[in-house]
Amino acid sequence: MMLIGELAQKTNISKRTLHYYEQIELLQPTRILENKYRYYDEHAILRLQKILLLKSIGFTLEQIKELLQSKNNMKENEDWVASLNEQIELIERKKQELSRKQYYLRSTIHSIQLKGTNDLEDLLQVISKMEDRPLQEGIIQSEFSDDLQLTSREKDILQRLPVLGSNDPRTEELITIFQHIRGLMSSSPYSPEAQMVAGHLYEKALVLFDHDESLLDKYWELILPKEDGVEPVVMGMDKEFMSYVNEMIDYFLKQREDNGHAGT
Repeated sequence: MMLIGELAQKTNISKRTLHYYEQIELLQPTRILENKYRYYDEHAILRLQKILLLKSIGFTLEQIKELLQSKNNMKENEDWVASLNEQIELIERKKQELSRKQYYLRSTIHSIQLKGTNDLEDLLQVISKMEDRPLQEGIIQSEFSDDLQLTSREKDILQRLPVLGSNDPRTEELITIFQHIRGLMSSSPYSPEAQMVAGHLYEKALVLFDHDESLLDKYWELILPKEDGVEPVVMGMDKEFMSYVNEMIDYFLKQREDNGHAGT
Protein backbone atom coordinates (compact mmCIF):
# COMPACT_ATOMS: atom_id res chain seq x y z
CA MET A 1 0.00 0.00 0.00
CA MET A 2 1.15 3.50 -0.74
CA LEU A 3 0.10 6.88 0.64
CA ILE A 4 -1.17 9.48 -1.78
CA GLY A 5 1.93 11.63 -1.29
CA GLU A 6 4.24 8.70 -2.07
CA LEU A 7 2.20 7.82 -5.16
CA ALA A 8 2.27 11.41 -6.37
CA GLN A 9 6.04 11.53 -5.95
CA LYS A 10 6.60 8.15 -7.62
CA THR A 11 4.45 8.97 -10.66
CA ASN A 12 5.50 12.64 -10.85
CA ILE A 13 1.96 13.98 -10.70
CA SER A 14 0.40 16.23 -8.08
CA LYS A 15 -1.79 15.17 -5.18
CA ARG A 16 -4.32 17.65 -6.52
CA THR A 17 -4.53 15.62 -9.75
CA LEU A 18 -5.05 12.40 -7.81
CA HIS A 19 -7.83 14.07 -5.82
CA TYR A 20 -9.42 15.17 -9.09
CA TYR A 21 -9.24 11.63 -10.51
CA GLU A 22 -11.00 10.45 -7.36
CA GLN A 23 -13.62 13.17 -7.71
CA ILE A 24 -14.52 12.15 -11.29
CA GLU A 25 -14.42 8.45 -10.26
CA LEU A 26 -11.52 7.65 -12.56
CA LEU A 27 -9.17 6.41 -9.85
CA GLN A 28 -10.38 5.61 -6.34
CA PRO A 29 -8.07 5.09 -3.32
CA THR A 30 -8.04 1.50 -2.06
CA ARG A 31 -8.59 2.70 1.51
CA ILE A 32 -9.45 6.02 3.15
CA LEU A 33 -8.79 6.13 6.89
CA GLU A 34 -10.73 8.19 9.43
CA ASN A 35 -7.97 10.78 9.37
CA LYS A 36 -8.59 11.10 5.57
CA TYR A 37 -5.26 9.45 4.70
CA ARG A 38 -5.59 7.80 1.31
CA TYR A 39 -3.86 4.53 0.45
CA TYR A 40 -3.44 2.88 -2.96
CA ASP A 41 -2.67 -0.80 -3.54
CA GLU A 42 -0.85 -2.41 -6.50
CA HIS A 43 -4.09 -2.69 -8.51
CA ALA A 44 -4.78 1.05 -8.10
CA ILE A 45 -1.19 1.89 -8.99
CA LEU A 46 -1.44 -0.24 -12.15
CA ARG A 47 -4.69 1.52 -13.08
CA LEU A 48 -2.99 4.89 -12.62
CA GLN A 49 -0.15 3.79 -14.90
CA LYS A 50 -2.72 2.88 -17.57
CA ILE A 51 -4.39 6.28 -17.14
CA LEU A 52 -1.09 8.13 -17.53
CA LEU A 53 -0.13 6.07 -20.58
CA LEU A 54 -3.43 6.69 -22.34
CA LYS A 55 -3.33 10.38 -21.43
CA SER A 56 0.21 10.67 -22.85
CA ILE A 57 -0.96 9.42 -26.27
CA GLY A 58 -3.89 11.79 -26.51
CA PHE A 59 -6.89 10.13 -24.89
CA THR A 60 -9.24 12.39 -22.96
CA LEU A 61 -10.09 11.55 -19.35
CA GLU A 62 -13.65 10.69 -20.41
CA GLN A 63 -12.36 8.26 -23.05
CA ILE A 64 -9.99 6.69 -20.53
CA LYS A 65 -12.81 6.28 -18.02
CA GLU A 66 -15.00 4.51 -20.61
CA LEU A 67 -12.17 2.25 -21.66
CA LEU A 68 -11.25 1.23 -18.12
CA GLN A 69 -14.85 0.51 -17.12
CA SER A 70 -14.99 -2.71 -19.18
CA LYS A 71 -15.19 -5.78 -16.92
CA ASN A 72 -15.04 -8.61 -19.48
CA ASN A 73 -11.43 -9.44 -20.47
CA MET A 74 -12.29 -10.23 -24.10
CA LYS A 75 -14.46 -7.14 -24.37
CA GLU A 76 -11.73 -5.10 -22.69
CA ASN A 77 -9.16 -6.28 -25.25
CA GLU A 78 -11.51 -5.46 -28.11
CA ASP A 79 -12.19 -2.02 -26.64
CA TRP A 80 -8.49 -1.38 -26.21
CA VAL A 81 -7.68 -2.32 -29.81
CA ALA A 82 -10.58 -0.29 -31.20
CA SER A 83 -9.71 2.74 -29.10
CA LEU A 84 -6.02 2.57 -29.95
CA ASN A 85 -6.85 2.33 -33.66
CA GLU A 86 -9.12 5.35 -33.34
CA GLN A 87 -6.30 7.21 -31.66
CA ILE A 88 -3.90 6.30 -34.47
CA GLU A 89 -6.40 7.64 -37.03
CA LEU A 90 -6.85 10.82 -35.00
CA ILE A 91 -3.09 11.34 -34.82
CA GLU A 92 -2.78 10.81 -38.58
CA ARG A 93 -5.46 13.44 -39.21
CA LYS A 94 -3.72 15.85 -36.87
CA LYS A 95 -0.40 15.19 -38.61
CA GLN A 96 -2.03 16.02 -41.95
CA GLU A 97 -3.56 19.20 -40.53
CA LEU A 98 -0.25 20.32 -39.02
CA SER A 99 1.63 19.45 -42.20
CA ARG A 100 -0.83 21.51 -44.28
CA LYS A 101 -0.56 24.45 -41.87
CA GLN A 102 3.22 24.19 -42.03
CA TYR A 103 3.03 24.24 -45.84
CA TYR A 104 0.72 27.28 -45.77
CA LEU A 105 3.13 29.12 -43.48
CA ARG A 106 6.12 28.39 -45.73
CA SER A 107 4.10 29.38 -48.81
CA THR A 108 3.14 32.65 -47.14
CA ILE A 109 6.76 33.35 -46.20
CA HIS A 110 7.92 32.60 -49.75
CA SER A 111 5.18 34.80 -51.19
CA ILE A 112 6.26 37.69 -48.97
CA GLN A 113 9.89 37.15 -49.92
CA LEU A 114 9.09 37.08 -53.64
CA LYS A 115 6.62 39.96 -53.74
CA GLY A 116 8.07 42.06 -50.95
CA THR A 117 4.61 42.51 -49.45
CA ASN A 118 2.66 41.31 -46.43
CA ASP A 119 -0.75 42.40 -47.74
CA LEU A 120 -3.33 40.25 -45.91
CA GLU A 121 -5.61 39.91 -48.95
CA ASP A 122 -2.75 38.61 -51.08
CA LEU A 123 -1.75 36.11 -48.42
CA LEU A 124 -5.32 34.86 -47.99
CA GLN A 125 -5.54 34.34 -51.76
CA VAL A 126 -2.38 32.24 -51.63
CA ILE A 127 -3.94 29.97 -49.00
CA SER A 128 -7.44 29.81 -50.52
CA LYS A 129 -6.01 28.60 -53.84
CA MET A 130 -4.53 25.54 -52.12
CA GLU A 131 -7.31 24.56 -49.71
CA ASP A 132 -8.93 21.88 -51.87
CA ARG A 133 -5.75 20.40 -53.29
CA PRO A 134 -4.22 17.24 -51.79
CA LEU A 135 -1.04 17.40 -49.76
CA GLN A 136 1.64 14.88 -50.75
CA GLU A 137 4.80 14.46 -48.69
CA GLY A 138 4.28 17.85 -47.08
CA ILE A 139 3.69 19.86 -50.28
CA ILE A 140 0.99 20.52 -52.87
CA GLN A 141 2.36 19.22 -56.13
CA SER A 142 2.23 21.34 -59.28
CA GLU A 143 -0.45 20.33 -61.78
CA PHE A 144 0.10 20.21 -65.53
CA SER A 145 -2.66 19.98 -68.11
CA ASP A 146 -2.82 17.04 -70.52
CA ASP A 147 -3.07 19.65 -73.28
CA LEU A 148 0.66 20.28 -72.87
CA GLN A 149 1.31 16.84 -74.40
CA LEU A 150 4.29 16.15 -72.19
CA THR A 151 6.37 13.00 -72.50
CA SER A 152 6.78 10.79 -69.44
CA ARG A 153 10.38 12.07 -69.11
CA GLU A 154 9.22 15.70 -69.23
CA LYS A 155 6.51 15.03 -66.63
CA ASP A 156 9.08 13.42 -64.36
CA ILE A 157 11.39 16.46 -64.65
CA LEU A 158 8.55 18.89 -63.93
CA GLN A 159 7.36 16.90 -60.93
CA ARG A 160 10.87 17.04 -59.47
CA LEU A 161 11.06 20.84 -59.64
CA PRO A 162 11.32 22.64 -56.27
CA VAL A 163 7.93 23.87 -55.06
CA LEU A 164 7.26 27.14 -53.26
CA GLY A 165 6.12 26.32 -49.74
CA SER A 166 8.44 23.33 -49.45
CA ASN A 167 11.53 23.09 -47.28
CA ASP A 168 13.59 22.04 -50.32
CA PRO A 169 16.95 23.90 -50.12
CA ARG A 170 16.72 24.48 -53.90
CA THR A 171 13.60 26.57 -53.27
CA GLU A 172 15.51 28.82 -50.88
CA GLU A 173 18.30 29.21 -53.47
CA LEU A 174 15.83 30.28 -56.15
CA ILE A 175 14.05 32.70 -53.83
CA THR A 176 17.39 34.33 -52.99
CA ILE A 177 18.06 34.82 -56.72
CA PHE A 178 14.55 36.18 -57.34
CA GLN A 179 14.88 38.60 -54.42
CA HIS A 180 18.14 39.84 -55.94
CA ILE A 181 16.39 40.34 -59.27
CA ARG A 182 13.49 42.23 -57.70
CA GLY A 183 16.02 44.56 -56.12
CA LEU A 184 17.51 45.21 -59.59
CA MET A 185 14.23 46.08 -61.32
CA SER A 186 14.82 49.84 -61.05
CA SER A 187 17.94 49.40 -63.20
CA SER A 188 18.47 48.13 -66.74
CA PRO A 189 18.12 44.36 -67.34
CA TYR A 190 21.19 44.74 -69.57
CA SER A 191 23.45 46.07 -66.80
CA PRO A 192 26.50 43.96 -65.88
CA GLU A 193 25.01 43.02 -62.50
CA ALA A 194 21.68 42.04 -64.02
CA GLN A 195 23.45 39.96 -66.65
CA MET A 196 25.55 38.21 -64.04
CA VAL A 197 22.38 37.25 -62.16
CA ALA A 198 20.71 36.21 -65.43
CA GLY A 199 23.57 33.83 -66.16
CA HIS A 200 23.42 32.37 -62.67
CA LEU A 201 19.65 31.89 -62.89
CA TYR A 202 19.79 30.31 -66.34
CA GLU A 203 22.51 27.84 -65.36
CA LYS A 204 20.55 26.94 -62.22
CA ALA A 205 17.40 26.44 -64.32
CA LEU A 206 19.23 24.18 -66.79
CA VAL A 207 20.29 21.89 -63.95
CA LEU A 208 16.70 21.75 -62.63
CA PHE A 209 15.40 20.91 -66.12
CA ASP A 210 18.03 18.23 -66.72
CA HIS A 211 19.64 20.48 -69.38
CA ASP A 212 16.51 20.23 -71.54
CA GLU A 213 16.36 23.77 -72.97
CA SER A 214 13.24 22.98 -74.98
CA LEU A 215 11.32 21.93 -71.84
CA LEU A 216 12.66 24.95 -69.95
CA ASP A 217 11.31 27.25 -72.69
CA LYS A 218 7.96 25.41 -72.66
CA TYR A 219 7.68 25.77 -68.87
CA TRP A 220 8.66 29.43 -68.94
CA GLU A 221 6.01 30.14 -71.57
CA LEU A 222 3.47 28.30 -69.39
CA ILE A 223 4.09 30.40 -66.26
CA LEU A 224 4.60 33.74 -68.06
CA PRO A 225 1.57 36.00 -67.28
CA LYS A 226 -0.05 37.12 -70.53
CA GLU A 227 -2.06 40.06 -69.16
CA ASP A 228 -1.85 42.65 -66.40
CA GLY A 229 -3.95 41.94 -63.32
CA VAL A 230 -4.16 38.21 -64.00
CA GLU A 231 -3.22 36.00 -61.05
CA PRO A 232 0.26 34.58 -61.77
CA VAL A 233 0.64 30.83 -62.23
CA VAL A 234 3.49 30.86 -59.71
CA MET A 235 2.72 33.00 -56.64
CA GLY A 236 4.81 36.13 -56.46
CA MET A 237 5.82 35.94 -60.12
CA ASP A 238 3.70 38.83 -61.46
CA LYS A 239 3.85 40.12 -65.04
CA GLU A 240 6.17 43.06 -64.31
CA PHE A 241 8.67 40.82 -62.55
CA MET A 242 8.48 38.07 -65.16
CA SER A 243 8.86 40.56 -68.01
CA TYR A 244 12.03 41.91 -66.41
CA VAL A 245 13.42 38.39 -65.95
CA ASN A 246 12.44 37.54 -69.53
CA GLU A 247 14.33 40.56 -70.84
CA MET A 248 17.38 39.72 -68.72
CA ILE A 249 17.50 36.13 -69.92
CA ASP A 250 16.81 36.95 -73.59
CA TYR A 251 19.68 39.44 -73.61
CA PHE A 252 21.95 36.98 -71.79
CA LEU A 253 21.25 34.23 -74.34
CA LYS A 254 21.71 36.62 -77.28
CA GLN A 255 25.06 37.76 -75.90
CA ARG A 256 26.10 34.17 -75.34
CA GLU A 257 25.12 33.26 -78.89
CA ASP A 258 26.90 36.29 -80.37
CA ASN A 259 30.04 35.49 -78.37
CA GLY A 260 29.84 31.88 -79.56
CA HIS A 261 29.67 32.96 -83.21
CA ALA A 262 32.49 35.44 -82.66
CA GLY A 263 34.69 32.65 -81.34
CA THR A 264 34.22 30.40 -84.40
